[in-house]
Amino acid sequence: MTHRGKILRDTNAGPGLLSSGGNQHPFTLESHWKSDQPPRVGMVVDVSLDAAGGLAAVMPVADAQLAKEQADLALQAAKAKGGALAAGLTARFGMPTLVALGVLVVGWFFLNTIAVQVSSQYSVGMSLWKLLGVLNSPSGLMSGLGGGGGGSGIYGFLCIVALLGPLLPQVWNDKRAHLGGLLPLAFMLLIVLMFYLGINDGVKQAQGAASIFGGAQAAQMAESVSSMMLREAMRAISFGAGAWLSLLASLYLAGRGLMKFLAAKA
Repeated sequence: MTHRGKILRDTNAGPGLLSSGGNQHPFTLESHWKSDQPPRVGMVVDVSLDAAGGLAAVMPVADAQLAKEQADLALQAAKAKGGALAAGLTARFGMPTLVALGVLVVGWFFLNTIAVQVSSQYSVGMSLWKLLGVLNSPSGLMSGLGGGGGGSGIYGFLCIVALLGPLLPQVWNDKRAHLGGLLPLAFMLLIVLMFYLGINDGVKQAQGAASIFGGAQAAQMAESVSSMMLREAMRAISFGAGAWLSLLASLYLAGRGLMKFLAAKA
């Protein structure tokens, strides 16, 4: 039978002493020690006992084995703590809400919201988070297409607020807190509106500049060219998986929050 133990006294001045299973056992190099390296105080060892419970053999445990065992224990502790945390979050917020929020995080930050067909063989995808950087700084459109992008500014702050909106009933004991579930959908609609207004404003500015320098005929020509360019640009843009998943998740959260609000109101 083998037990794990620790050396309390080495054999430099007589028999050594080890502790295993709450008991202390004296040992000697000649009778018990089974290793080329000498025993030292604090060394972790494997202790073999005979049928009568006496000490039969002592062998040091390799440092690599100890490191592996400690890593396994840490992993088990982390799994247990993570399981307890997940169970607590599920009990507090509900699994459907957590799943929907997880889908929103993936859809907004990791998956492509739109894909731009730059050429017949090359397309570029952008997540909602990157689009917020473009919206915050339209001059950074090219860097956004290249995979970079500037800061999201106020839109990034609104994005985080919208993401936390469905959790509002947990910190505000009021029936209106359930309307926080509408924030992700409202935020997505706001972003669509802001892009539309930005494009419309750009077209109007082009028409205004043409009217100043070329009169009404130039303005009409600019309008025609702008409309044609806008149609071509829209053909090159398609919605990605992030857009559809985010829309479904935000619709679910909005419907859930609205139903809870109406139920609390009644």
